[in-house]
Amino acid sequence: MLIILSGVSGSGKNTVIEELKKRKDFKVFRSAVTRKPRPNEKKSDIYLFMSKDKFEEKLNQGLLFEHELVHGEYRGILKDELEKVKKDKNHDYIRDIDVKGNQKLRKYFAKDEILSIFLEVDDEELKRRLHERGESEESIKLRLSRAPFEREHKKDYDIVIDNDNLNNTVDTILKAIERKRQLKSDL
Repeated sequence: MLIILSGVSGSGKNTVIEELKKRKDFKVFRSAVTRKPRPNEKKSDIYLFMSKDKFEEKLNQGLLFEHELVHGEYRGILKDELEKVKKDKNHDYIRDIDVKGNQKLRKYFAKDEILSIFLEVDDEELKRRLHERGESEESIKLRLSRAPFEREHKKDYDIVIDNDNLNNTVDTILKAIERKRQLKSDL
């Protein structure tokens, strides 16, 4: 099963993913990004960091399932990474994906193969988290300006979770995964 986490920038997607991986053997497939790695991302099993030229080369070669320009940087899903996920019936995969990627993936995967979750956090908490991770004032304004667009798409998700407590969020996600599995086995 593919579990998608979306939410506005700073909503805690990667923190939640890391906590989920501590509790269960989730796999993560890499996505391509052109932004610079953050200090804790020097060696990443989540992102394939590349130049804009390299990204555009892959795009022109038709190697991307989907892509988007977000906050001045490209991000996208490589077709070969996605095919590995689709073929692997023995593992659950988890990934942070933006709202447009969620829409495309929900069409690509069968309904019982995917669970999409939107993490919600109020704007004041988002500002605090973005400051904490070292974002500039300009970057914070840019990220918050996209928040209304992303929140408009909450209706496209299986679950919306207020991510104000990491343990509660992770517990809620694990229970949702089990419910989804139970529904699948009941069919």
